[in-house]
Amino acid sequence: MRGSARVVAGWTALWMVVGGLQALADGFRNPPDTAMALGKAGACVAWVDDPSAVYYNPANLVDVPSRQIEVAGFVGYSHTEYKGAFLSTETETPWVVLPSIYAAWPLSKDVALGAGVHIPYGRQTRWEADGLPKQMGVPLLTKLMVMDIGPSLSWRLSDQLSAGVGVDVYYGRLQFRQILPWPGGEAKAEADGYSVGGNVGVTWRLTPSQRLSLTCRTPFDLKFEGDLNVANIPPPLAGQVHATSDLSSTFQFPTIVALAYGLRLSETVRVEADVEWLQFSRNQTLKINGGSNSALLGPLARIPQNWNDTWTFGLGADWQFAPDWTLRAGYRYLQSPIPDTTFMPSMLDSSQSAICLGLGYRTGPHTLDLAYALGLVDSRKIRADQNPAYNGDYTFDAHLIALSYVYAF
Repeated sequence: MRGSARVVAGWTALWMVVGGLQALADGFRNPPDTAMALGKAGACVAWVDDPSAVYYNPANLVDVPSRQIEVAGFVGYSHTEYKGAFLSTETETPWVVLPSIYAAWPLSKDVALGAGVHIPYGRQTRWEADGLPKQMGVPLLTKLMVMDIGPSLSWRLSDQLSAGVGVDVYYGRLQFRQILPWPGGEAKAEADGYSVGGNVGVTWRLTPSQRLSLTCRTPFDLKFEGDLNVANIPPPLAGQVHATSDLSSTFQFPTIVALAYGLRLSETVRVEADVEWLQFSRNQTLKINGGSNSALLGPLARIPQNWNDTWTFGLGADWQFAPDWTLRAGYRYLQSPIPDTTFMPSMLDSSQSAICLGLGYRTGPHTLDLAYALGLVDSRKIRADQNPAYNGDYTFDAHLIALSYVYAF
């Protein structure tokens, strides 16, 4: 127990250092954060029997055979190149880290508790200073991080049916830096906020080798409040532009519904197919209130988004090819919710496919998993953006590596 406590404490400390760094994702959402989930391309709604069921399907917590704790993290590489009529540039700081921790605690054969802390949403974009930020007024740095702290309860209603429910307490942090149109001028903003949501899951065991699972995660609004600081204000603007002002904005996050079918082909092979619906159409207009500096925000004060609802489709499998070894593979297609007309270089996103492989090893109470995902991201040729300065060709490159460790008590 003492050794496990040290692992948790060390992971929490790491979280505080790197938790705000995010990789390319669909909309605001981050990729799967455990190696088991990433190895199957997120197809782990019907067949999930480790502590990460807290997030993927709380109904399956009753399938976790013992008290377990899981620490996980992925290292991601996400890079974007832009080519326009008069400029070519690229993003910087492409490497990111995303940690998570989950726990499962069976109370009896039919009831289990769980808890998790992870970062389901986020984005970081940093452009070369002499490129889009200097010439087109694009923010130099945009960083969004949303942490989810969630307890869950699961119970087995019968041999065929189990259900689970969870509470999601969200903490969000928003940062950006903008170069201003005078020598040495720069605006920096930091804001944070809290919100609460929930999730439910149901798993129906059609036969001993087949199951159908349904999950739903409620939408939530996250209101950010903080400060906007302006540096090197020139004398002609004194009194009109203030060194410090209030900042607030509200982000809308989607309802997510997932339906999955799982099939056990043999004692050692399981497959799963799933489909998700994400209600990104809640995000229609992004409003930012800069307090006494609202006029300085210009068009950033009210930005039409007009995002679309999206679907994702996934297929994953695991094969226990030896007593202590498991091989995983998966494929997923993700739609981008952002139309060409409201595409922004500070919110890079594109439809993509992900091809994933994973390998797991278990010995005694220890399980170690490793996974890799290649993102095949569609390029975007923006020609009719509401801001013509954003028109151009955007190409993307994305890779993910995840590592997970599970200890069973």
